[in-house]
Amino acid sequence: MGLKKVKRPVIQKSDSSAGNNLPAVRKAKLLQRHTVNHDIEVSPYRIKGNDLMVWSEKKERYVYVSKAVKIKAIKRNIETKEIHIELVFWAYDKWETIAIGRGELTKRELKKLASIGLDVLEDFQAAEVSSFLSKQEKLLKPTNVHSGIGWDIVNGQLVYKHYNIITEPSASPIDSTYSGEYMLKPAGNKNDFFNLYIQEVKGHTPLELMVCIAISALIIGMLNRSKIGGFDSLLVHLVGSSTTGKTTAGMLGVSLAGSPSPNEGLLQTYNGTKNAMARKLACNHGVLTVLDEATMNLMDSQNLSSFIYELAQNSEKSRLNKDSELKETQTWNTTIVSTGESSILSKANNNEGLRVRLFEFSVDKWTKSAENAENLKKGLLKNYGHIVPEIAKKMLELGPEEVAKMVEDNKEYIQKKMPISKFRDRIATKFSLILTAAELFELTYNLELSGDEIVDMLIVQEQKSMTDRDMAPKFYSQLKQYIIRYRRNFKSDTHEVSHPQEIWGKIEVSSTETRCFILPIIFDLVVKELGYSDTKILINELKNMGVLIHDKNKNQKRKFIFSKHETKQRQEVLGQSGYAEKGDYTYCITFEGNIFEDAF
Repeated sequence: MGLKKVKRPVIQKSDSSAGNNLPAVRKAKLLQRHTVNHDIEVSPYRIKGNDLMVWSEKKERYVYVSKAVKIKAIKRNIETKEIHIELVFWAYDKWETIAIGRGELTKRELKKLASIGLDVLEDFQAAEVSSFLSKQEKLLKPTNVHSGIGWDIVNGQLVYKHYNIITEPSASPIDSTYSGEYMLKPAGNKNDFFNLYIQEVKGHTPLELMVCIAISALIIGMLNRSKIGGFDSLLVHLVGSSTTGKTTAGMLGVSLAGSPSPNEGLLQTYNGTKNAMARKLACNHGVLTVLDEATMNLMDSQNLSSFIYELAQNSEKSRLNKDSELKETQTWNTTIVSTGESSILSKANNNEGLRVRLFEFSVDKWTKSAENAENLKKGLLKNYGHIVPEIAKKMLELGPEEVAKMVEDNKEYIQKKMPISKFRDRIATKFSLILTAAELFELTYNLELSGDEIVDMLIVQEQKSMTDRDMAPKFYSQLKQYIIRYRRNFKSDTHEVSHPQEIWGKIEVSSTETRCFILPIIFDLVVKELGYSDTKILINELKNMGVLIHDKNKNQKRKFIFSKHETKQRQEVLGQSGYAEKGDYTYCITFEGNIFEDAF
């Protein structure tokens, strides 16, 4: 449906300046609006202008204490129960604001604030300021704040924490305002956002897909926090050159919940340590986060793989503090999108587990054109934060059980369309989150998405991923090339390994097959060098493929590799002295035909 544009009054320009044409009364009001009056009286203290004064019985007048300082607000965090005091004070030539803990209102702690301009250098000043603030505090009522975002249980009820807390329609409202590093306060106008959506997003499947990916964060958070389901965080990587609009797509996803301006929280970059990036996700239970420009990150394959697992598994690694005590582990349940000019999976380890946790979408054009991208950026920076709160309201109306049923129905639907693979059930579960997000968007706004085209994009992504995800065939092919390359390290009927070359195993070649007997210690090193991390899984998969020859009830096969006069070489490779009377255990991999015939 098309939403009407909001009519706004047009300001007529004239030759003279706008300020000079304002009526005198209106100019005075504007002047007052920009002049903050901090005057206050809390007996026996008074703030007048920029000074804090105290009544002197002896002198029968107010005497100067310090430059002005007062409590602007008292905030109670409903999650941690901590009380924070917001102070405003005059520092040399302007008013400054700082948040401190309630325990810092003492004379000793206040003196530490002298370094940022608080006028408490003298002991008597710190004592008087502390006394004044203590008296003023008792006259103020705390306001509630929250620092976590997404779904949570507050006062026994499921709520969604955005800039304000959203509760079920029949539940008592919870008065609390977000106080954290993300810019979640809605900006601009919802109708203007939808005008932008209809003009620049609607009908372009990649951007509609991004809207669904963003909303999937709410589903993951709700079902995890209500303990109806246990979902990993959904990880999506957008691949494309700098002109494909992937960052703009990320901004669109973020704008549903908050500011899409770079580095204002929800849209971050990879320019940081993995611990710092994971920490930013702490207590996020249902708001999309975007990590832009993965190429900025310099993690090696091992650390990158570990980081992907950590993000997906909703929890940072356990760590010790400086006192060797276990730190509280931070958790999250959400959707995380990253962008980059190249594949993340190509830089990570060749583990199947990564490829069922991270979905890479390589699209020629995330936006329709350069003009489309520019219009989106301009509009989104002005109008954001309106959609996610309303989707959350709709989800609370439906309830977690109904949302879970929608996910299950969509899983059944998408699974029938997917190609057969051993991971089909797991992938269908994750894709169902995206389809359910589309359904929730349509239910909330009565706006139809390109459903069939979105499904097609998901199926194409899965078809592309299946080959890369099949770890054992890929490794089998790589191993063959590795053996050909390092043939000199293997004994054969026609080749003895000459010192100082290490003996890695033995090769037997016939007209129909090549059998390669590889010492386990060498096989483990090859596995790691080729970027795989789990030898056991690989061996089991090779066994299922029928290319592993083994002794009965074992995965290995005995073979005479070292002769009686090669005990020194055996010691060097295996760390075992002497001669193996029954041969050494090996992994025997068989290849069709003579693999060396066409190698050179």
